[in-house]
Amino acid sequence: MMIEPLFEADFIETSYGFRPKRSAQDAIRKIKENLFAGYQFVYDADLSKYFDTIPHDKLMKVVSRRLADRGILKLLRQWLRSPIQQADGQLTKSRIGTPQGGVISPLLANIYMNVFDQLINDPEGVYAKEDIRIVRYADDFILMKTKHYPPKILRRMSETLSRMGLTINQKKTKLLHISKSSFCFLGFEFRMVQSKFKWNTKRYTNIRLSTKSRSKLYANISDCLGRHWNIEPMVYKLNEILIGWLNYYSITGVTHIWDTVSQIKWHLDYKLYKWLKSKGRKAHKTLRQRPFDNLVKYKHLLDIEKYASLKYRANATGRTLSVSRMSE
Repeated sequence: MMIEPLFEADFIETSYGFRPKRSAQDAIRKIKENLFAGYQFVYDADLSKYFDTIPHDKLMKVVSRRLADRGILKLLRQWLRSPIQQADGQLTKSRIGTPQGGVISPLLANIYMNVFDQLINDPEGVYAKEDIRIVRYADDFILMKTKHYPPKILRRMSETLSRMGLTINQKKTKLLHISKSSFCFLGFEFRMVQSKFKWNTKRYTNIRLSTKSRSKLYANISDCLGRHWNIEPMVYKLNEILIGWLNYYSITGVTHIWDTVSQIKWHLDYKLYKWLKSKGRKAHKTLRQRPFDNLVKYKHLLDIEKYASLKYRANATGRTLSVSRMSE
């Protein structure tokens, strides 16, 4: 709370992770804006174990440029160097990385990556002269350009990160053009698709949840239905999962989730039928006829199609959607 405002003044506009009044949805909007503006050559980077490899000495040098209070600096060093307890109970000294789950770790991670952000955004720097834009969320970032990336630029970037003590995961890093290949960022997939109208030959940017994100949602649903509880608590937990998913992936005017919502509804209908038919629930013959619709009607399961529609309209008009309005 004390030091965050000091560093917020230095952070760039296109850094969105773990910052006040910024979110992953803002990063997705910015990427779409850049793609629409012609920045369609994408360098999708992945840093190997970023939080675990930040060098303490270099991090503290960056922090001390803005923060002069010796007491706070000493406290930060102690926090960073606190021993790590292994599975066998032994304590090992820490010289790199930020504490896992530490409340200040996201801020320290942003402070260190801001060094790289500033290099990319420096008006007099080589990256700005190449007209490269960066969008970053914590340790995930992409570079966007209107033309091909010169090899010397990629080498320079790799060398810069190496001097910072960071490593690019070459297996997960991609260099592509959006018209030729899709890419994923923060659980969303960006791709170019043909218009649904035959008379329109143009291709458009389509943003939807990634296959990995969908699989994760299905795994959470299966986990919820795999527990031994009654209908009411199951519906309550299932509603939490669905609302959280829709609130994250439904971005008005940006993402396309209607086809996915229909698929999820079909998937839920099948899974709920199997759940109701399982041992101990054979008495629910009425609910089993049309499981999803009947649980929506009689047990207050979330109608995901209606919620998605209401949320879209609420966001479009600047209103706040509450779950209680679903019953209106």
